[in-house]
Amino acid sequence: MKYDGKRVIIAGGGTGGHLFPALAIGETLEKDGMQVKYIGSKNGIEAKENYIEKNKIELLDLYGVSRSFSLNSFKSNILLLIKIIKSYKKVKNTIDTFKPDLVIGTGGYSCAIPLYLAQKKNIHTAIQEQNVLPGLTTKKFSKKSTIVFTAFDESQKYLNNCNLFLSGNPIRKKIKEKNCIEAKKTYNLNPDKFTILIIGGSQGARSINKHFKKNIKKYIEKGFQIIWQTGNNSFDIISDINNDNILMFDFIDDIENAYAASDLIVSRAGATAISEILFLKKPSILIPYPYASDNHQEINAKVLEDRGAAVMIKENELNNSLLERKIFELFESKEAMNKISLNASKLSSPNASDVIKDKIKEIMSC
Repeated sequence: MKYDGKRVIIAGGGTGGHLFPALAIGETLEKDGMQVKYIGSKNGIEAKENYIEKNKIELLDLYGVSRSFSLNSFKSNILLLIKIIKSYKKVKNTIDTFKPDLVIGTGGYSCAIPLYLAQKKNIHTAIQEQNVLPGLTTKKFSKKSTIVFTAFDESQKYLNNCNLFLSGNPIRKKIKEKNCIEAKKTYNLNPDKFTILIIGGSQGARSINKHFKKNIKKYIEKGFQIIWQTGNNSFDIISDINNDNILMFDFIDDIENAYAASDLIVSRAGATAISEILFLKKPSILIPYPYASDNHQEINAKVLEDRGAAVMIKENELNNSLLERKIFELFESKEAMNKISLNASKLSSPNASDVIKDKIKEIMSC
C-alpha cells in the first residue's frame, strides 16, 4: 500500500547530529510516496549547506538561551523571546496549511515548537532520540508522543511512561560501504599505507586538532597518512602544515569516501558520527566533547567501549600521550582492529530508516 496522500513534518537540526537523521528518515519516507516538509533553524547547518530544497524547508530564527549573568545576556534572551513568538506563528501557519498526519522531532532548537503545536492539535508525534542519554526535547515531549524511537537499549532507564521503540539511528543513503583501496586512490593516497581519519563533528574539535599538530611528525614518521577534517574554527591554526601524506579540509562533503579510505577513525562521540562508524564497521578512538549537555557524548562513548566497539579517551587525557599510544597499539595489532570491527557490526542498525518508516506507516494507518 502506497501512502501517497500522507504528509509528514520533520523538525530538527542546528548541527549535523540532529539534521542527518532527519534527512535519512525523510529520504526513506519520500521514497515510499509520502510528502515531507522540514523545519529547521536559520542558524543551523541546514541553512548554510544545500542539504534540502528551499521549497521543502521552513527556517526558524532561533538560538539557545544565554545562561550568563550580564546585560548582553539579558538583551539576548529578551530578543529570543520575541523570536520564539514569531516562530510559533510561523510554525502554526505551516501546520495549518501543510496539514501533516505526523510530526517527527529529531532534536535541536527548531523541533520544540512543532512538537508542542502538533500535540496541542492532537496530531501524531514521534521523536527520534540519537543519544544514549535523552536530550531536553525528548524529555519534555516523550510522554505525549505517539512513539519515541531510540538508538540504544540503555536509553530505556532514562525514559518512563512513554511508548519506546528501539530502532537504531537512521543512516543517510550516501553512507555506504566502499572499497578501501579504491577510496584511497580517489584522494591520491597510497593504498598500502595506514590511513587515519580525524573528524570532530560538523564543527571540528580544536583540542584534537592541537594534539595532532603537536605530534604530527611522529605519525608521519610512523608511515601514516591522514585525512583531517579540521572544522572552520581550527583550520587557521594548522593551515601551515604541508605534507603529501596529509589531506586537510575544513569540512568533508564526501564523508562517505573519507570513511572508506580510513583504516582508523579518531572522532568526537556525537550520535550520528558513531552510528555511521558502527554501520561501516570501522575501528575508532572516540574523544567525547567534555562540554556537551549532560556529558552525553561520554555516555555514548562509554556504551561502545563497554561493548568493545570502540576505544574511548577523555579530552583531559590528550596531554599524556595516551591517544598516541592507543593509535600505535591498534596499528600494530590487526587482531585488536578486527575485534573492534566485529563488535561495531553487532551494535549497528543498518535498516533503522526502514524500521522507522514501517512503524510510522503502522501509526498512520490506525
